[in-house]
Amino acid sequence: MKISFQTYCSKVKGCYLGKNIGGTIGAPFECFRGVFDIDYFMQDVSAPVPNDDVDLQLVWLSAVEHEGKNLDSHILAQYWENYVSSVISEYGTGKNNYAMGIAPPLCGHLRNENRESNGAWIRTEIWACLCAGNPALAANYAYYDACVDHSGEGIYAAVFTAAVQAAAFFKSDVAELVKIGLSYLPEKCAVRGAVDLVCECFRRGDDWKTARKKLLIAYPSSFGEIGGEWQGTALVSASEKCPVQQKDPDIPQAVHGYDAPASIGIVLIGWLYGGGDFGKSVCIAVNCGEDTDCTAGTLGAILGIIGGEEEIPEKWKKGCSEKIAICTLRPDLLLNVPETVTALCERVIKQFPVLSSSACTFTENGFEVSAAKSLIYDEDAFYPYQQENLKELLRESPYTARYHFPSVTVKVTYDGAFAEIEEGAEKKISVILCNKLYLPQYFTVRVLDVPAEWNVKNGSERCVGLEHWHGSKKAHTNGFDFIFTPAALTKHKYKLILELAPNGRGESYYIPLTLLNGACK
Repeated sequence: MKISFQTYCSKVKGCYLGKNIGGTIGAPFECFRGVFDIDYFMQDVSAPVPNDDVDLQLVWLSAVEHEGKNLDSHILAQYWENYVSSVISEYGTGKNNYAMGIAPPLCGHLRNENRESNGAWIRTEIWACLCAGNPALAANYAYYDACVDHSGEGIYAAVFTAAVQAAAFFKSDVAELVKIGLSYLPEKCAVRGAVDLVCECFRRGDDWKTARKKLLIAYPSSFGEIGGEWQGTALVSASEKCPVQQKDPDIPQAVHGYDAPASIGIVLIGWLYGGGDFGKSVCIAVNCGEDTDCTAGTLGAILGIIGGEEEIPEKWKKGCSEKIAICTLRPDLLLNVPETVTALCERVIKQFPVLSSSACTFTENGFEVSAAKSLIYDEDAFYPYQQENLKELLRESPYTARYHFPSVTVKVTYDGAFAEIEEGAEKKISVILCNKLYLPQYFTVRVLDVPAEWNVKNGSERCVGLEHWHGSKKAHTNGFDFIFTPAALTKHKYKLILELAPNGRGESYYIPLTLLNGACK
């Protein structure tokens, strides 16, 4: 399967136009609970509406432009710390943890009440467009992205959305795309449950309002509890299309920050019940309430990818400004914020050959894009450098931090106490080395800066042998457990260094191990 350069460009433009339109129409109703009947913009849209869903993708675009395809969660966390100015909710918690020396994926989990909320799946379009036709690669990058400030359902929602959007460059059937997205998820997770529930409601013939209520009963969201039942605002007054709402006693109170499953379900409600009509679909998503700019924006992006720029009706394209207004970023020349959606799309398109070189065939008119052999997740597929076994990543998260070096990937797995240490309590950190070369290697691994008072089992220096990939299914991976008992704790934070030196070569690699003494869970 291939698409032309012109088709690819149209789908990228449709993606971000749809994102902008959906985010704009949903913006006035964000954080409110209710059932509405809007069918067009309800606010003044002559000026651009700031939208963090797009803002955060500008940071990732800058990272791709400067770092290329060698992105992982650690590089993205550095860009996040440098350019995201917002300190609220999961955005701020991820930044705070990373600034403390806590590496991803743990920085997205530790002390993060909003780790299963909506901040990650709303920004997956960048990975879908840069990995068009390759859901596995898009989902891989979405994981690296999401674990900076999320874990659990917050990551699953991002993986699902990225896979669906990447596949939508080549597929258009809702059921087929949903099946592709679900193939990347664990068998038991709430995002899968929410998707299955909405699909079952649609098959049974329930209307969208019934599907919404069943969804919120089964997977309560705290987003609609932030603003409460809609009463109208200074921006948009209550009216016939968005009347004053009454509390629905059947919808239970949610766990704070547990928002991703219901929100993904609402995206699917708009998609299924909208019947392929762009305006009807995004409006149904908004009419469900909750995180309206995100649900409508993501659905608008999916529909924009499927149909391309040409299939978005003119009344919607002309209905709101194409200019980009930021609200969560600290801009500078390296970030280089684009002024318009068109400028954003042009820069995204230029980076496709960087992240997806194997899918890119250059022609006199640009390039053709080829789809992966299988869009469904394949557990046994070969995953080259920087495209890892996604379900292995999901199983390990948030306990395991992965570090990618030119010759080796290092997995550092914390025990159940994560980064926390206690006086006299044994601590275990597992270190696994995965050979990335078709050469056998020996590594000398040392743990540096261990306080003299700490009791370390079997010493702090090891030799680890690795075979090459060819002809070896397991011997290319090897490691050990670093087990120690802290003593004489006088500081709030201890920073150990893991040094890895491949024998016979000049380079050495260093990994910081930050350990916290105190109330840090």
